[in-house]
Amino acid sequence: MYQLKHSLDTVRGIGESWKKALAKKNIHTVLDFLLYLPLHYEDRSRIFSIAQLKRFSNSVIIDQDQLKNKDKQNKDYQSKQDFFTLIVQVKDYSQYYKGRLLISRATLVDKSGELPAIWFNNKFLKTKLKEGQDYYASGQFKNNSLLQAKLEAVAKDSPHTARLVPIYSQISPFKQGSLRRLQKEIVDHLSPQHLFQALHLFQALHFPKNSQEIIQAREQLALEEIIFLIDKAKKLKKTWESKNLAPSIEIKKQNLIPENLPFTLTNAQQQAITEITNDLKKTAAMNRLLIGDVGSGKTAVAAIAAWHSCLAGHNAVLVAPTQILAQQHFQTIQKLLPKQKLYLVTAQTSKNFKKDSASIYVGTHALINKLEDIKPALIIYDEQHRFGTKQRQNPQAHLLSMTATPIPRSLMLTIFAHLQTSILDEMPANRQMAKTWLVPKSKEENAIIWLAEQLLKSPDKQAFIVCPFIDPSQHSALENVAAVKDSLKQLEVLLGKYYQEKQIKKTKQIKIALLHSRLKKQEQEEVIEKLYNKGLQILVSTPMIELGIDLPSADFIIIQAAERFGLASLHQLRGRVGRIGQESFCILFTTNPLKTEDDRAKIKQKSQERLKIFCQEKDGFKLAQLDLQQRGAGDIFGNAQSGFNKLQFASWTNLKIIKEAKKISEQDQHYQSILTPYFEKREFLAEINDN
Repeated sequence: MYQLKHSLDTVRGIGESWKKALAKKNIHTVLDFLLYLPLHYEDRSRIFSIAQLKRFSNSVIIDQDQLKNKDKQNKDYQSKQDFFTLIVQVKDYSQYYKGRLLISRATLVDKSGELPAIWFNNKFLKTKLKEGQDYYASGQFKNNSLLQAKLEAVAKDSPHTARLVPIYSQISPFKQGSLRRLQKEIVDHLSPQHLFQALHLFQALHFPKNSQEIIQAREQLALEEIIFLIDKAKKLKKTWESKNLAPSIEIKKQNLIPENLPFTLTNAQQQAITEITNDLKKTAAMNRLLIGDVGSGKTAVAAIAAWHSCLAGHNAVLVAPTQILAQQHFQTIQKLLPKQKLYLVTAQTSKNFKKDSASIYVGTHALINKLEDIKPALIIYDEQHRFGTKQRQNPQAHLLSMTATPIPRSLMLTIFAHLQTSILDEMPANRQMAKTWLVPKSKEENAIIWLAEQLLKSPDKQAFIVCPFIDPSQHSALENVAAVKDSLKQLEVLLGKYYQEKQIKKTKQIKIALLHSRLKKQEQEEVIEKLYNKGLQILVSTPMIELGIDLPSADFIIIQAAERFGLASLHQLRGRVGRIGQESFCILFTTNPLKTEDDRAKIKQKSQERLKIFCQEKDGFKLAQLDLQQRGAGDIFGNAQSGFNKLQFASWTNLKIIKEAKKISEQDQHYQSILTPYFEKREFLAEINDN
C-alpha cells in the first residue's frame, strides 16, 4: 500500500529511468505523481457493435454545440469522443513492410459482423494476440476501418479502453500507456489510512466514471489550493504581529487632520486616515496597504500619517521607487505641511544626509540604507511591489504600503489577507478622468496632426507619447509594434511636413524629447528638468512614466500598441494627464502582430473589444477585474509579479470557490489539507505571499 509521502522508488514499475524522467518534472513523491494531471480525457466508454459503427459517417458523435456551451474553465479537460470502442476477437492477422514502415492488418469480429483494422509500426502487437480472447478494441474509424486500435483484454477496470481515458503531457521517452499503468497502480493501492475523500479525489482525477466527477475533483483541488493560501496569509499575519513591535503613537482626535490644508479631503481619505491612526496607537506594528486609483490622494494620506509620527517626536520615512517620484512626493508634502521638517535623500543627496528628530525623510532606495540612523516609527513604501521583501522588513516600525494598482476582491481575500487594507475609492471633486479615444490605423496621422494643432495653439500644454519598447523588436510577431526610437523619427518626419505646409517657423515649432531607461541618469534628469520647466511639449517615452511623473500641464497622452498593455497599466498611464482637473485626452493606437490572416482578424477583434471597454470605463477596480478575467493577475501587477499567474489548480476569477475556501478556513481553524506538502514546496506560493 502506498502513502502520499512515499518516495517514488517504492512504487512497483518505477525504476531508475522513470525516476530520472520524473525528477526533471519536479516529481519525487507519490503525491507529486498523483497531481500530474491529465490534459484531457478521451471518451472510450461507449461500447459499439461493428454494425453500429458502420452506420456512422465520421468519428465525431458528441454534440459540438453542447461542448462549446460547457463552462470555459473546464474546457481543457473535457472528454472527447474521437475514439470508438468495440468488444471483438481478432483473426487473419498479417504484417508487412512498405519501405521502412511496418503495416499490420487484421479482421475484427463480433456477432454483428466484421471490420478491417490497421496498425502502423506496432512491432509488439503480434505477441499480444491470443486466439479466442475477447478484446476491447479502441481506435479511430476512417475509410471503413479501425485505425491504430488499442487492444486490451476485456477486464472489469481497464485503464486504457472502455472508459474516460486520461491523456497526459508527454514524459519522454515513455508512452501514454506506461504512464497510465503507473497511475492505476498507485490509485488502486493507496493506503486506506488516507481519508475516503482523498482516495475518491485521485480516482476521479485519473480514472473518472463520468465528466461530472472530473469537474468536482478539479474544483476540490482549486478549493484546497485557495485554503492553503488563505491559511498561509493568516500565519504571516500572526508572525508579523508577534515579531514586529513599534512605538505607540499618541493621536489627539482634535488634531486628526492638519489645519490649513490647501484642499478638502475626500470622505475616503478621512476614513483611511482614521484607520491608519488607529493602527499607529498600537504597539503591534501596523502592516497596512493603502490602495488608491491614480489621483485619489494617497500621498496626502501618507503625509498626514507621517505628520502624526512627528507630532509624537518620532521620525517617518517615505520611500519611492524612482528619484523623479521621490522629488514629487517631497514637493507635494512641502506644500501640504509647510512647517514640517522635511528632508530629501536620494543617491545624489545622501552624502549631505542630516540626522534629525521629528522629521519626515523622503527618498529612494538610498534612504533604506539610512534607516538605522533615522530610526523611524513609520515607514511608507510607494508602489510596494517594486521593492523586495527583505528591503521592506523593519521589525521596529509601523509599515504603510501604497499602491495605485487596484486589487480585485478575489486577491484581497487570499494572497493579501495578511494585510490590513484602506481603499481610496473616491476621487477629489476637481479630478476628472481623461476622455479616451480608440483611433483606427487609417486616422493615426490625423490624430498626431490634431495633437500638434492643440499644442501650437496653447504652448503651455504638454503631451506624452508612450511606446512599449525602446528598440524595434527582432521577433517577427512583434516587428510592427511601436518602439520609442522609431516613433520619434516618424513623429519628426510627419511634423516636418506639417510645418512646411503651414509655413511654421522653427522658433514656433513643438519641442520634442526622448525618455527611456537606457539613457544615462544625467540625461534622464536633463530631459525631466526641461519637461518641468516647459522647455518641452512632447515627451516620447517607454512606460517608465507610469511610475509617477506628476506633470500638472500634461493634457494629452498617446499610447502606441495599446493592445500590448493590460487594462490596469493603461489606466495608470491615462492617469498621467489631467492631474489638476483640467480637460485631458488619452488616445489609443494599435498594431496587429504578423500572424495568419485568420489569427490577425481574431486578435484584432478581441483587442478592439478590450480597448473599447477601456474607453468607456473609468473605474480602476473594474478594469483590474477585467484584466484578471481576460489576461491573468500578472497583467495587473506587471512583469515583476508574474508569479500571480502561477496558480496551478485554482483561478483568481472563481470568486465562488474563493468564498467557500474562506468560509472553511474560518469555520475550521485546524483544517489540514492532504495536499499541504505539495503546496509548501511550490516556490511560487512563497513568492506571491511575500508581496
